[in-house]
Amino acid sequence: MIFESKKMANIKPSGIRQLFARAQGVPGVISLGIGAPDIPAPKGLKKALIGAVEENFNNYDQTPGNKWLREAIVEKYKEEYNTEYDSENGVMVTAGGCELIYVALQTYVNYGDEVLLQDPSFLTYPRQITLAGGKPVWLPSTEDFKIDLEALKEKISQKTRAIILNFPSNPTGAMMEKQELQAIVDLAVDHNFLIFSDEVYEYYVFDDKKPIHVASLNGAYERTLTINSFSKSYCVPGWRMGFGVADADILKPILGYHSFVIANATTPTQVALARFMRTKEAKDFVKFVKKEFQKRRNAIVGGLNEISGIKVNKPAGSFYCYIDISETEYPNDVQFSEKAFNEAKVVLVPGTEFGPGQQKYLRASFGSASVEKINEVLERIRKMLS
Repeated sequence: MIFESKKMANIKPSGIRQLFARAQGVPGVISLGIGAPDIPAPKGLKKALIGAVEENFNNYDQTPGNKWLREAIVEKYKEEYNTEYDSENGVMVTAGGCELIYVALQTYVNYGDEVLLQDPSFLTYPRQITLAGGKPVWLPSTEDFKIDLEALKEKISQKTRAIILNFPSNPTGAMMEKQELQAIVDLAVDHNFLIFSDEVYEYYVFDDKKPIHVASLNGAYERTLTINSFSKSYCVPGWRMGFGVADADILKPILGYHSFVIANATTPTQVALARFMRTKEAKDFVKFVKKEFQKRRNAIVGGLNEISGIKVNKPAGSFYCYIDISETEYPNDVQFSEKAFNEAKVVLVPGTEFGPGQQKYLRASFGSASVEKINEVLERIRKMLS
């Protein structure tokens, strides 16, 4: 007997997670699949966690998050973006960024509402929109993987409830300029829809570019929820620690939903992060990781573009590159991914995991492999295609 709800029938399992599980225990496999940095977490942060546990910060904490951590998050946005949030009512700490996206969509999306998202986008977005009873409306991308603004205007309808933005992007690494994002904000104001801005890769922006905090743009603050995460910033994805900032009126109903999902994020990890965020080690760590990721980006993009039939745009941020395989003899993303896994022992994620129009692309995570491993991957793919 099957008790699965009808809504789950429309939810396809995560191909990234399936590839991750499949690669476990396979001798010699190199995974550029899952979006998890391979750099060890900072020593000071690990010590802070041990200290928090030993000092008995092991009980429940406040539903919005630990008070010290919320105060540190407010300081961060003031210092880095000159944007002010209320530590009592404008910040919440969640079980990863994904939980915040989930509860936000569940809170604000009614059955039949439309949520705009870029094709391609992080695979969680459309599934969570569907779980909330909404309809994903895919927005075409330009050749450099920005949202096509003219197409966006045509996709807005009376049912449009929100748009999800993610720059730097997963899976493409693309970024939009300030004036381009401002144009999206202006449309949100004119048509009265919400903005969910996923900014988890804010620290990993390359070539002297600067991250843009969407809520700091003109007219955005009152309608923008910013999603962020410590997973990428401090290389602790297994901690499942995300957070969000927004105007108190936007955040209050989301907090109400969150309280019945997990009550509060893990207490000792919150205390550890609150103590670590303000340290010099924290600031030095993100600079070190950014520098390392830029080296890896240069290695993988340069190497892939030297392989016949493959083209890659240089990502402006995040730790992903998006590989165009349309001129190879294996132009189908799933077919190429299978061949890479079986013959080259390399994990690459098919583009169709990220959107309906992505059959000629694959995503590679250079956050999860050193330059040495990247060079080995390049050699294996070169041999496979020759």
